[in-house]
This record gives sequence, structure tokens and C-alpha cells, in this order.
Amino acid sequence: MLSTLGSSLFVTCLLMLVDRRAIAEDVSAEFESKVPAKLVWALEGDDVELPCDITPPIPADKVSMVLWFKDTAGIPFYSLDTRPSYDLRNAIHSAVSDDFGRRTYLNMDDVHRARLKVNKVTLKDQGVFRCRVDFVNSPTRSFWVNLTLVEQPTAPVIYDAQGREVTGVGGPFLEGYSLILTCQVSGGKPRPTVTWWKDDELLDGVMDAPSIIGTARKFTINQLFVEKVTKSLWGTRLKCRAQSGSLGKPIEREVPLDIYLKPAAVKIILNEEQIYAGRPIAARCETWGSSPAARILWRLGGVVLRDPNVATTQRTNSTVSKLALVVDKEDDGKELVCRAENPRFPGGVLEEIRILHVAYPPVVVTNLAVGYVLDTLREGDDLKLVCDVQSNPPPTSIVWYHYDTQLEHNVTAGTLVASNTLTLRVLTLRHSGEYSCQAVNAVGATRSPSILIRMKYAPRCREGLQWQEIPAIRHETLSLHCEVEAVPGDTVKFSWTYNNTRGDVLPMPNSRARNQGLSSVLEYTPAADTDFGTLACWASNSVGRQLSPCIFNVIPAKAPQSPLDCSLHNETSALEVNCIPGSDGGLPQHFLLEVRGGSLGQAQTGLLQAPQSDQGVIGEAPPIYQERNPKPVFQLHDLEPGYEYTVAIYAVNNRGRSDPVLLENIRVAAPLGPVERISIMLEDLKKVIPQTSSNNIIVIMALIGAASLILVGIGVVIGLAICRKRSAAPAPEGPDDFTTPTYVPAQRIEPRVGYVSDKRRSQRTSLYIEESRNEPDLLQQVEIDLQS
Repeated sequence: MLSTLGSSLFVTCLLMLVDRRAIAEDVSAEFESKVPAKLVWALEGDDVELPCDITPPIPADKVSMVLWFKDTAGIPFYSLDTRPSYDLRNAIHSAVSDDFGRRTYLNMDDVHRARLKVNKVTLKDQGVFRCRVDFVNSPTRSFWVNLTLVEQPTAPVIYDAQGREVTGVGGPFLEGYSLILTCQVSGGKPRPTVTWWKDDELLDGVMDAPSIIGTARKFTINQLFVEKVTKSLWGTRLKCRAQSGSLGKPIEREVPLDIYLKPAAVKIILNEEQIYAGRPIAARCETWGSSPAARILWRLGGVVLRDPNVATTQRTNSTVSKLALVVDKEDDGKELVCRAENPRFPGGVLEEIRILHVAYPPVVVTNLAVGYVLDTLREGDDLKLVCDVQSNPPPTSIVWYHYDTQLEHNVTAGTLVASNTLTLRVLTLRHSGEYSCQAVNAVGATRSPSILIRMKYAPRCREGLQWQEIPAIRHETLSLHCEVEAVPGDTVKFSWTYNNTRGDVLPMPNSRARNQGLSSVLEYTPAADTDFGTLACWASNSVGRQLSPCIFNVIPAKAPQSPLDCSLHNETSALEVNCIPGSDGGLPQHFLLEVRGGSLGQAQTGLLQAPQSDQGVIGEAPPIYQERNPKPVFQLHDLEPGYEYTVAIYAVNNRGRSDPVLLENIRVAAPLGPVERISIMLEDLKKVIPQTSSNNIIVIMALIGAASLILVGIGVVIGLAICRKRSAAPAPEGPDDFTTPTYVPAQRIEPRVGYVSDKRRSQRTSLYIEESRNEPDLLQQVEIDLQS
């Protein structure tokens, strides 16, 4: 392939050398007589494409060669040879080996259009290019392209109206006066355009002729003229933009404007519309629109205020001045003036005047009406209060308060409100407390300091201790506590009376009572039935005697009521008896359980029972054991199979014990030994489980859970097997059915569980207690035999 390419290049070079003189003469003649038909602009460093039309004049004709020449050179710097196949896809591209040749390449993307691409053009690359196209049968055609590089102008230079160059901020310019700025650039190809812009808005796009003769082609200028400066130009930045042609990059110069403005507005702001005498108010004066920021001066009644409390803040073109102003009634009608002035703008002064209207809210005091004295007020007296008000303007309304509750005129309740007075009829304890009045005028509302009303009253029982019922037994000493409320409380005296069961009201000796302050304690011992009755505690002070005494109803205590709703439960490890406590008879009670039984029966004769009376009292047989509990909950133990047991439950207090509740004919299928309570505390569990990581603990807990699930499953399987066996077994008859009545309430019937032991290993069995359908008051106990 290399040999073929070398041969082609050699042939091309040979042809070029052979026809060099003819081509040169032809090119020279054509260059002199032709003008470039296409103008192509480019920026230095850009890639540019030079077009060439390779369409044959005759449709069936083909391109033979394409040659590119530059300026007047007679030798092409780039050639395309399609011979001998005359196929553009197999054409041979040849270019000179210098820097320009390495940056050129002829693109043949279009059948009829060719584009010579020049990468990264430089100023040396610009000139007139000729594209010569040779055809097989048609005459040769040539196309001219003028490649011109854009030349950037110099950076814009800005001058003021006096011809001085503006290097930083333009101005200062005064509001209402004219503004002149000139922007100048030099050079540029094509000739640049110079324009003025404000926030992407074109201000001036007309270029002016230079004033110096002979510099028209060298400089390009644009003079900006604003007839009257307005506030809209304050704080803005103007831009001068120069650009050579559409391909030229815009070159900008920005100039900020310094404009002096007069104060546009000044305003006095008071934090309150109404000014109160003696009360500080915050006055604020705001001015804006001035540049630089204006100064503020305060005057009150023609006197300049130079108080140290005046604070002024200046920012951009606004100024805020704050004044802590305290006025009195003498300042009413005076002028408060705020003056704003621009120190750099002659005549830039603006001020506002505010006429002050001074007022003050009501001054209110609550007093007792003439003839009333606080120290002599007693329950049942009348009271009159007066609201003394001073205000400007006069008050429009007066409101009375008891603490924070507004009082309304109510004749029925004895509350009389009239103008500035409050009358309370027939004082009671609910009238005690703080009273105040509030006066309202056009300026505001003021509430007076409270006056405390405390009245004296006779003793009365403390809340919740008006009546008490005290159960007692004979010869029991009671401490009766009597507590009262009274004002004054330092002179309270107590007395006791007694109303026995026969209706006699008798005084009690004071020597038996201990009195201290607002309480009295009476030691009382009932010795006989006639000593039970009602005791009354009376108290008195300087106001009077107690109207209703404190009542203590001493009643004889009784033996407790029998426990209620006793039933036998099968718990996890024992049989348990549960009852509901009955009435305690007025005294603390506890509960007693006794278990009694009969002799061992034979399998042929059945079980023997312990004798019992008609009243439910156990016979002469001694109890197997007794158990005492504060609650009627017991666990049965020490019971052997083959016996029938009777359980009696009593309630006991100091007055005796109740009738027993009997659970009869209780029989177990396995011995119930002494109760053993097994409890594993958290600390013991920590000792059992080895100290290991959290992951091991999780594994151990998972294993324990899995083992628990397996045991539960085994229990369910065993239970199902037992139930199937029992359902298949025939019902026993005669003494072997073990069906005897027992005293268990029907509503507490539920499956029970008993236990037997074989070789010290416990197995679980079910003990069912169910209601007889024929006799609702009789319950049946059925035992289930265990499988070995």
C-alpha cells in the first residue's frame, strides 16, 4: 500500500512540476481579472471552513482534480486527485508539509460541496484562496474565498465633560443637572461599534465623529448625554461596549456613577398615637432619597434636642434617628420638628412638623366608703367600696373585680354596682379576698391596686370532716379528732356533747379533751351498749358559737361477714382457694382456712368422710392444718389421694369470726406435699447464664425459646391423647364415679388441674368441676386417671 501511495504522490508531483508554468500563468491571469466572491471572517485561533462548489456542469461528468491556491502562488498548497477511478471516496489528498498544510483538510461530506477546513487560523493565514476544479469532460472551474481575520479594538477609554479620563467612579453628578460621558476606542477590523448600556438596556448606539482631524479612521467614539439626572441613575453602573463585527468579542468598560441626591421624604413615626404624660415614648424620624445620607436634627417647641438618648443610623441613601421622648402636660400643643439636610447638596433640606397631643390614663384607687372599718367586718355585715378616679379625658366606664373575676350587678346575690361604688350585702366567706376597680377612658385602661377584705367568722368544721362514722367495741379507747376553721383562730374554745341511743343529749367533761389551736382531741371509751351514739364537737370564738357541730357517730363493731364466692382453682403447682372479702364489720379483718378429712377408704368400699353438722361446723375430727392470710387466697397442701377433705374459710376480726364457707368432698388423685415456691431472680439468672457476648446471649435466648415451644407442643399432644382415652372409656357407676356434691358457685365453674406424683416425678392431670344439670345448686367433681 505504501508503494501505491508513493507512486500516486510521485505522479501528482510530476504533474504539478510539468504543468507548473502553465498553471502559474493561468492563475495569474485569473487572479487579475477575478474578484473574490465569498468573504469569510474568522477570529484568530478559531477553526474556519472555506467553501468550494465541485458540481460538474454536465450531470454525467466527474471530478478529476481539486486544487487550492493562496493569493498569487502558482503552486497549489492542497490537492485532491480522483484518478484513475474518478471516485471521490478513493481520492488522494495531498498537502504541503509546512505548518499551514498540516492544519488543512478537504471535507467531502456533500457530493456537490467541498469545504477546506483550516484549524486554528492565524493572522498569516488570511488572504485570497482559489479553489480550482478539473473535470473529465467539462471545462475547469475556479472559486475565490477571501479569508479575513477579525481584529479587536483597544479597550474603551471614558472621559468626562472636561476631557478628564474617568479611571474609577464617574461624577459626582447633581440631581436635576446634565451628565456627559465619552467612550473612545482605537483600531479594530472591521470598524467596531461603540455603544452605551445600562442594565442590558441600550442608552446610546449612535457613534460620533472624532473632533481631531485625521483621526477618523483611527478612533471610534460615542458621547453619552443625559439632559437631567434623575434618581433612577443613582447606584447604577454604565457600560461602554466596543465590538468588531458579529464575530468580534465585545469589549466592555464599566463605570459606576456617583450622584448627589436631595432628600426625597422625611417622616416622623411615634410608637403610640396617644402620648401619655410622664411615660417615655419612642419617636423615630426616617428620611430617604438623599445621597450621601442626610443628617437629622430634632426640635421641640423651637428648642433643639441634643439629648444623649438620640441615636442616628445612616445607611446607603436613608437615615433613621430614634428619640426617647418624655413629655408632660405642659408639652401639649407644641411642635415636634424633624429636619433632614444633605451636607453636600446646597439647598437639599426637607422637614416634617408634628403637633403633640398629650394625654394620660386614669389614676385609680379603691377605698372603703365613709363609715366602714376593715377590722370590724364580720360575717353578715354590709360593705361599700368607692373607686376614686383622676383622668383626662374623663373615664367612660368603671369595672369592679373580685380577684380577676369581673363583678356584675346582681341584686339576688347581694352585689350592687352603681357608677363608681360597689356594695356587698350580707357578707359571707365567699366575699373574702382582693377587690379592685378598673377605669377606662379614651387613652387607656388602668386597674387600681387591690384592697384585701378579710372578715371575722364563727368556727365551722373543716371541709370533709363534718360527719364521721367510727366503729368501735366495748372498752376500746377512741381518739376523736375535731378540726375547725375560724377567724380569729387564737381565741377558739371547744365543747363536746353526747347523744346516746336513748336520745339523751349530755355534755362531755372538757377535762377529757385536749384543745390546741383549731383542733380538739377527745379520748372516748364506750363501756356499755348505751355508750354507743353520736358525739358532737362545738367551737366558739369572739364572733360567736359554731352553728353546726362536727358529728362523730360511734357505732358498735360487728363480726365480719363470711367470704363471698369461694372457689377451687387449679394453678400451676397446687390447688388454690380464692374468695371475695365480705364486710369487715368496721374493724380490720384477716382470713383463716382449715382443712379437715376422714379415714383411708378401701377400693371395695369407697371413701370415708369426716362427720359434719347441719350448721356447717366441722365435726370432732381435728384439722389437718390451718393457714391465716390477710386476703382470702390460700393454697392447699399436705393432701393425700384416697381421702375426702372439707375446707372451711372464715373471716376474723376483734369481734369474732364469721360463719365458715365450706368446700366439701375435695379429693385429689395424687399427693399434695408441702408448698414449694421456686423463683428465679434476675441476679440468679445472670449466674446461670455465662458471661458472653451479645451475639451469644441472643443465641442462648433463641435456644430457650425453641425448647419452650417444643415442650408446649409435647403437652398439647399428651392432653389430646388423655382426652381421647377418657371419651372412649365407659362411665363408672356406683361408688367408683366419685360424683358427690360440693359447695362451689356455678358462675366460677371452670376446668381445674390436680397433680399426682410417681417416683418423685409430677405429672399433670385435669380435675373438672362441673354443674349438675338436674340440680343447679349441686356441683360435680370428676377425677381423671393418669396414664402410667
